[in-house]
Amino acid sequence: MGWIRKRPNRPSPWRAGYRGPDGREHSRSFERKVDAERWLRSELQKVDLGIWVDPEAGNITLEEWSAIWMSGRVGLTEKTRAGYRGILNSRVLPTFGAVPVKKMSRAAIASWVSDMSEEGLSSSRVRNCFNVLGACLEAAVNEGLIGRNPARGVELPVQSAQTEHRYLTAQQVDDLASAVSTQADRSLIFVLAYGGLRWGEAVALRRGRVDILRRQLSITEAATQVSGRLVFGEPKTHRRRLVHLPRFVAEELAQHLRSRPSDSDALVWAAVKGGPLRYNQYRSRVWDPGVTEAGLDGLTPHALRHTCASLMRAQGADVKAIQTQLGHRSPMITLSIYTHLFEDAFDSVMDRLDAAHRDLVRPNSGPNVVELPDQRPSQASEQGV
Repeated sequence: MGWIRKRPNRPSPWRAGYRGPDGREHSRSFERKVDAERWLRSELQKVDLGIWVDPEAGNITLEEWSAIWMSGRVGLTEKTRAGYRGILNSRVLPTFGAVPVKKMSRAAIASWVSDMSEEGLSSSRVRNCFNVLGACLEAAVNEGLIGRNPARGVELPVQSAQTEHRYLTAQQVDDLASAVSTQADRSLIFVLAYGGLRWGEAVALRRGRVDILRRQLSITEAATQVSGRLVFGEPKTHRRRLVHLPRFVAEELAQHLRSRPSDSDALVWAAVKGGPLRYNQYRSRVWDPGVTEAGLDGLTPHALRHTCASLMRAQGADVKAIQTQLGHRSPMITLSIYTHLFEDAFDSVMDRLDAAHRDLVRPNSGPNVVELPDQRPSQASEQGV
């Protein structure tokens, strides 16, 4: 229950108050009784609906709250944690660090988003910064510091069109493998192209997780670079998986393993002077010269992961098989990335349905049945040949 009292001879004589869920009394003074009544009704309604927030709790600054929030994010990988801290320190806190959480407004956040866009940040970078701030404020709501998240409803820049993936043919993969000088590099290229491993998964692969006879790799670990050092942890999606290899790739890998230590914990691929491969050094020493010699300038190691999806699809693999091989969280993610690889499925399905129907009706077909010619353009005409 609440109360309203009049205190004569005061600039704001009407004082309203109530005892909150925290057991403490909360009150405010007003010049008019109607304002005191309106405020009291609003506060009591919040209590009844379970959305009441201590008015004093939101006085903590965003910088203070973000430190508490980050300390409680126990499920983050070290790389993700470093990314969050980088965004907080470079983008969020310089603008909002001294602002009390309860005074964060949608208008201020929208202006901040607009400023980043005008500064020339990519739409994906702006969205990443916004998502970190939004998650921090959502945690403040859950903690009872504020009643709602002021980041909700803020308009974000339109996401840039997805960069077109680059796919190699099987012949181009062979050309690239032939352009490198060692069996170690040759086997790595084949495993990336036909196994679909992420670079960090290949770097962290150990001999004990390679089963040559079954032609399988057990992907349980990945290496990521954080502040100049390699950190070994779970794969990107926190999901372990078995990667299957064609026989010739398993044979290439077996030939390379003859030169590696037999210790099950030994890395499958190592730098020239020992230790794990480093991306930039490998690019300059092996990869970039190789792609230049193979006539594939501009190709990145990650393109071989896309190539794996393309090569599997070309041999009839369905979306579930590709998802399992690549380690995506769900088939929907695989489809969203590689939708165009499955577009030809409609034509082949329709052709099979047509054939099944023709087999069904052909014995009873009469002169009124007209067969339509296949008017789909040939591949050559589509390519302007």
